[in-house]
Amino acid sequence: MSHATRLARRALEGRESFIHDAVLAGRRARLFTTSHHLHDFFHDNFPTVAEWKAATGKDVPAEPAFTLWAPTGVADVPEGSCVSGKEGFLFNTSWYNDLRALAMECLSRTLVLEGYVVHAGAAEVAGRGFVWRYPKEVIHPTPTWGLLELPESKLVADGWVVVDAEGRVQAIERRLYLRTSLVASYPALLPRILNAKFENVPARGGDSSAILNEALRFDSARALSNLPRERALEITARLTVSHESRMMIDPAALVGRSRVGGTMKADAAFSLKEGAGAALEAGAVEPFPCKGFTLNVGALRGHPREVAKLIARSA
Repeated sequence: MSHATRLARRALEGRESFIHDAVLAGRRARLFTTSHHLHDFFHDNFPTVAEWKAATGKDVPAEPAFTLWAPTGVADVPEGSCVSGKEGFLFNTSWYNDLRALAMECLSRTLVLEGYVVHAGAAEVAGRGFVWRYPKEVIHPTPTWGLLELPESKLVADGWVVVDAEGRVQAIERRLYLRTSLVASYPALLPRILNAKFENVPARGGDSSAILNEALRFDSARALSNLPRERALEITARLTVSHESRMMIDPAALVGRSRVGGTMKADAAFSLKEGAGAALEAGAVEPFPCKGFTLNVGALRGHPREVAKLIARSA
């Protein structure tokens, strides 16, 4: 037993804790945590063993492919994460983004001979498959929601995907885990996210009247219109003020069930980056066996829809 395992086990002893098994790309993952928030988001984001069996007809081994330990309040241990063998450790934080990244690192180690785990988004537009890799430094803009405004578009994934040797792409997560600030660029989405689960949303925001006014134009279900004006302004301001605020939501709530899911063959792949240079440069994007491009989002001015337009034109 490793030192990290002993620390994690001791941190759970005598405390309220949660144990949950989920299935990630056909692998059973077992979570031990003292954080209700981490357990709640992890449970929501991945299917249970029973749900996986019902959806795919496939069983998974009784023993986990990897185990995640996420105790909080561990004395004399700095906040952070590490991986050792088939175990991942996250100490002293309840930010789900950290647990999610740790889970994907552990998963990638179990898929070495079968595929790749990639931080990416993917969509089909008029029968063409587009996929784009997210480096850590790129926060905004994202092409996802601009592409989904195009005719005959369908969301495959936005977050983490599995890619096989032939370039087929499939989502790992069943929910979307997104920055709430995306509604500043796409106000039409605001009325659709009010029932999402939120994380790290500040208590106060700035002036949000312009965003709210635009969102009300798309509020056919009156999710915002039925609220007092001051309450609607407060919600809008809190959700749009910080790039560190997150939400978890069923993708069907944003684009409709018929426009979500499935496996996609990538026809063109893009690696997003920020910095100096041309907006678009041809070049392979690993591990996708299709034509590839480097897309410099910093070279594009104006609305983030410009990123989506460039992707759609390039392929």
